Amino acid sequence: MTAWAQAAVRASSLAAATALVAGAPRASGQEAERPPLTVFFADGSSQPLRAWSLAYEYMTWPRGESPTRGSVATRETYELLLAKRSVPATAVTLELQYAGTVARGLTLVDKAGKRSSLKIEAPVAEALVPQLGKEQVVQPRVLDLRGETLTGGKRSFCLLTYTALVECAADPGERVVKIQFP
Repeated sequence: MTAWAQAAVRASSLAAATALVAGAPRASGQEAERPPLTVFFADGSSQPLRAWSLAYEYMTWPRGESPTRGSVATRETYELLLAKRSVPATAVTLELQYAGTVARGLTLVDKAGKRSSLKIEAPVAEALVPQLGKEQVVQPRVLDLRGETLTGGKRSFCLLTYTALVECAADPGERVVKIQFP
């Protein structure tokens, strides 16, 4: 192969790699990546996250048996689940208020700046396990924010708990006070 042909192959490979990194359209059947969100911490720092989701950890066990016979599972979604309500996490800012180290309140701020207070309520069982049978008990445990840093590192932040059996980090560098959703 001539030097000119080798250079053309390298340039073609470089163009393909650049298109992939720049977010060229994916093959059909694959979901397009959501825009990054920004997480703000109690210590004043912030971090963008891409490929993010809200992860609801819950425990299930057979009705009438001990919870120790149960198993822990997670449901990932792009919505804030509050009791029977589902609030899409798009183009809003979610602020978390704390009493000590425990999240006690939520405020949703829309694009126009309108603020709405939200009560922290555990999602109903059907929101976490849509095909739930009457023979199963579901106990929501924790809401995490999961995603990747812009350099590809995986991150998970505990936002709030639904039970006294689980605690979120008290370190201000890990305590999320605001999330700006794209």
